[in-house]
Amino acid sequence: MVQGVIFPCMGNILGVILFLRGPWIVGKAGILQGFGVGAVCCTCTFLTTLSLSAIATNGKIQGGGAYYLISRSLGPALGAGVGLCFYMANSIGAAMYFMGCVEAWEIAAPNHQILAVGELNNIRLTGYVILAAAVLIILGGIKYVSRLGTVFLMVVLLVILCMYVGCFAGPTDLSPAEFTVQLTAVDGGDMVEKVLSWTGPSGSNFANNWAPAWDAPQGAFPSDTTDYSFVNMMGLYFPSVTGIMAGANRSADLKDPASSIPKGTLIAQISTSIIYLSFIFVFGSVASRETLLNDKFFASTSAFPAKQIVIYGVMASSIGAGLNSLVSGTRLLSAIAKDKTLPILKYFEATPGKEPRLALFASAALCAASITIGELNAIAPLLTMFFLMCYTCVNMSCTVLTGVSDPNWRPNFRYHHWAISLIAALLCVWMMFAMAPVTAMAAILFCCVILAYAAYNSHNAKWGDGFQGMKFQLAKNILMSLESKSHIKNWRPQLILISEASFDEAHKEQGSFSLKVHDSELLKLASQLKNGRGYIVLGGICSTDFGHRDTANTKDWFMDDQMQQRVIDGNQRAKNLLKDYQIDGFGKVVYTNDFGTGVESLVQATGLGAFEPNCILASWPENATGHDEQSAEKRKKMLHVIQVGVIFQKVLIVAKGAAWPEFQQRLHGTIDIWWIVGDGGILLLLPFLLKKHRVWSRCTTRLFVIADRAGVDVVLMHEELSRYIKDFRLNIEVHLKIVDDIVDRPQVELDVSTPLPGSKPPDNDPVPSEHENAEFGKAVVPDQHEADALDQPSRHDSKFSLTHELNKWRQRNAEPQKHREENTLGTIERTTSFHSQGSANLQRNGLSLGSIRSGGGIGTRINGMRFAAFPPVTSNALQRNSMTDPGPSSHTVTPSIDQLRFDEEPETKPSGDDGELLRQVSGGSQVPRTLFLHRPSQMTAQKVSNLDDLALVTVLNRLILEESKDAELVVTNLPDMPPTDSALGYFRLIEALTKDMKRVLLLRGTTNEVITAFT
Repeated sequence: MVQGVIFPCMGNILGVILFLRGPWIVGKAGILQGFGVGAVCCTCTFLTTLSLSAIATNGKIQGGGAYYLISRSLGPALGAGVGLCFYMANSIGAAMYFMGCVEAWEIAAPNHQILAVGELNNIRLTGYVILAAAVLIILGGIKYVSRLGTVFLMVVLLVILCMYVGCFAGPTDLSPAEFTVQLTAVDGGDMVEKVLSWTGPSGSNFANNWAPAWDAPQGAFPSDTTDYSFVNMMGLYFPSVTGIMAGANRSADLKDPASSIPKGTLIAQISTSIIYLSFIFVFGSVASRETLLNDKFFASTSAFPAKQIVIYGVMASSIGAGLNSLVSGTRLLSAIAKDKTLPILKYFEATPGKEPRLALFASAALCAASITIGELNAIAPLLTMFFLMCYTCVNMSCTVLTGVSDPNWRPNFRYHHWAISLIAALLCVWMMFAMAPVTAMAAILFCCVILAYAAYNSHNAKWGDGFQGMKFQLAKNILMSLESKSHIKNWRPQLILISEASFDEAHKEQGSFSLKVHDSELLKLASQLKNGRGYIVLGGICSTDFGHRDTANTKDWFMDDQMQQRVIDGNQRAKNLLKDYQIDGFGKVVYTNDFGTGVESLVQATGLGAFEPNCILASWPENATGHDEQSAEKRKKMLHVIQVGVIFQKVLIVAKGAAWPEFQQRLHGTIDIWWIVGDGGILLLLPFLLKKHRVWSRCTTRLFVIADRAGVDVVLMHEELSRYIKDFRLNIEVHLKIVDDIVDRPQVELDVSTPLPGSKPPDNDPVPSEHENAEFGKAVVPDQHEADALDQPSRHDSKFSLTHELNKWRQRNAEPQKHREENTLGTIERTTSFHSQGSANLQRNGLSLGSIRSGGGIGTRINGMRFAAFPPVTSNALQRNSMTDPGPSSHTVTPSIDQLRFDEEPETKPSGDDGELLRQVSGGSQVPRTLFLHRPSQMTAQKVSNLDDLALVTVLNRLILEESKDAELVVTNLPDMPPTDSALGYFRLIEALTKDMKRVLLLRGTTNEVITAFT
């Protein structure tokens, strides 16, 4: 402890400031304020020593010293920033010591300088020579420098003893009371001589020097023209009390650093503080203020028995302190480079078993640059800033670790409290800004730049630092305070990407398993949506058949001895995938024997409170329209994802088509929105967020709305649409797709192959199809009477009325016929999002251009397909729901029974033959709750599509392709599944709707709006 901590600390603390500036500081500040300056500086280092001792006793300490303590306490990023500041402080400190040695040499032998190039240039030139010699000594072996440290400390203690004895003994023959010094003339001309004197301890000197004299003339350092005060004098004095971390810097060489560092550092700090504070009274008592301000080296003038002892002693001690500072800086830079938090410093990492020579040369170069300044009074304040920055972070680390109640914070040092560390940190910050606010800000900015650079490159550094605990507490408090349901203005997509996953057991023999995510292409889309600044969860559902879920069975996958390794490898693979696709998110893998159960578990268990995902991102399966078992399984999985999203009120984002662009691509095409149903604005918001990514930023967004040529004032409608988009502050081109009402019925082909064995629906199958003969699987066409009874168009006409079909879809209730017959139409006030003067004649004809809020968004359902002729197009009659700002009064019409208001969840109660939940509406009528899947048999039935539905989506597909065949992306609504359709029929409808499109996003919103026109 003595040679490893106490001696190095005392050797670094007792430096040139005490010998070369101590008397001069007393002359300027006086005894009272000089003592105050010293007391503040010593108190700062004492409190920091307590914090340092607490950190040093909180576990084992490795190489790197103070840097290791800070980085492992406050984290790799801040540790690198502060560590680099401490490295610079050590290197600049070496320059200060070497310059002090040159000043002492000029006084000892003014006529024996290297070159007669002037005082300032002589300091620079001689300083370079001393630095070169120091580098050669260190290259000879750092360990020898450490051994010489004890010798240099003994020299310093001898010098201090001579100073004490000389001051108390008073003038002698070798130290006369009167002496002559040479000073530079005020006009900068020739040197002038001035007679000064000192008396030894004297009450008159004490009284005269008690008060400060900041404006008193001084000739000792004529080049220093600073207007000193109490606070900026601290900047000059503070480097003299630094050096408390010299012992910590040798932690790698200590046998028991956790015990030696606290005790040794405290002993060194307290003893040196007594020396510094006592000399303030000694210097103020033995000489007049004039002598203190004009004698460059009064510490040697008053020494016993001769001043040469002090002069040469100070030179030797300065060289020793400079060597120690240079070694400390070298080791510190090598430790930072070894941690690889600052890749730019990787070249300075020392090869194991060898000295860090490149780090030594870097420290020498910084030291040489500081020597170029040539003025010790200018170096000291800069050095102070770097030391204070380091001490601030040491103190804050203790405060943070205690404040967050980190379980690993268990220091053995008894004399520590978080309040002491906080006071010390605040004191350091105050001193920085009080002394030089501009320099303080520059030092902080430098540290912040380094911190940001280190944070970007320190993801793999897992040190369990205190900042992790602080982040945890902060995240917990914020999470608890956030509302679980955000306001419309704060809505952002928080994605959960659902994909199947499986293990690649190619290296099973070696005990390693690689997790394969089947829909990894979706990660590109998720990454390109990240500028919505929501978070992303990669949800992998690993439904490999692990065996029976019977814990008594040895084949149970929880009992598999390799399952733990699979889980570890799978979680790591999920993290790596997110990093590969530049996603800041989370990976979550669910292991289950059944995909559907995995989806339900994943959606329910992911997220907490406001951080619960609000969007499900999935990929539409390919080749899922066949009758084989594989196609049926694909349909089942996709519909399960959609059904879970509907039940748990998640926005559904289904990607279909070509591969998503790579990150280096820059697309220049169009993003086309085909607005068929107004689903809370998600169709408008998602392309806007997508364009924030550089891949899509150069694309043009276009909005298409279908309008009837005969029934709409096209000009007025276009104006209203444009105004609507402008109110939402979206850069979207508005296009009206004008179509003829009467079009040729498209020819659709139906695959009516025989269903799979065992897939024949039961006799009570609630999904009847008028197009299928259950026995033969043949398509038939109902006659006109049957069509009228079913409220469906006749198949005998070759002409097809698009407007009429859309209108009939809108007016038709999607519920079973018996519920339609039991309810009567009444005047029910509903919320509309559109009222256009340009479409008044269509409304008179019974076609409401307003879209109806129903289930997943605004719109009416036609046999379960949510298609409307027009989405909401004006803001003038926009009625907001409870999540938006209040708008103008709503427009009321007489709707059909399915045009219900869902702003508030209506009362539900069991009713009906099958006991399903019914929705209570005004007037006492009841209708079943709206779900995506209406009956379980829809999942397995092999019925073909309704011909009218298929004809309609075929026409829509043709209209979309006319404008968007070459579009980079088509965004449109995901239709609901018709209650009378099977999974097979529904998938064929979607395939017909999206046929020949390059890339499609099918969206289904919720009852909540996600975009607003209000501020």
